[in-house]
Amino acid sequence: AKPAEPEFSSKADQLAYSKKARPVEYRPFNQRDYQAQYGNVDWQPGQALGKLGPDIDPEELAAKRDQKDRVKAYAEAVRHENRQVAAQAPEDRRTKPKPPSKREKAMLFAKTNVPKPKLKPKTELSEVSQGQDDSEEEEEAFTPLQLLALKHARDKELVNQIRKDLRI
Repeated sequence: AKPAEPEFSSKADQLAYSKKARPVEYRPFNQRDYQAQYGNVDWQPGQALGKLGPDIDPEELAAKRDQKDRVKAYAEAVRHENRQVAAQAPEDRRTKPKPPSKREKAMLFAKTNVPKPKLKPKTELSEVSQGQDDSEEEEEAFTPLQLLALKHARDKELVNQIRKDLRI
């Protein structure tokens, strides 16, 4: 059982629905045909092969160039006018005072609204602790290297004292 084929009125309609190859009207060109169509054009030194070359239509190029020059001239005129307006502007308008930054606001708040810590009153200490406080106050005036040298001297004295006691 073969499927029924549709009937076509012309050969072109039948060809449109068939899987057969269509007739081609193609004839490859040769060098003689190229020269007949484009003339006898030879390659010149400096001529780029495989490129179209510049568009040399003087009317279009001149119109584009004129338009570009008009845009540049207008931009220069606007720039010149803006410079004059900026030069005549009042000084205070050019240099607006900057609003305080977040850090500056925080510092101002800390200076005005945060109370300073209260100093503890000195209590009377025993004479022994006062003597130690005096030596600590004196040590505060020295550099760390000097403090180490003082500690070394004290330790040497203690060692000598122990040696005397033990009679070594």
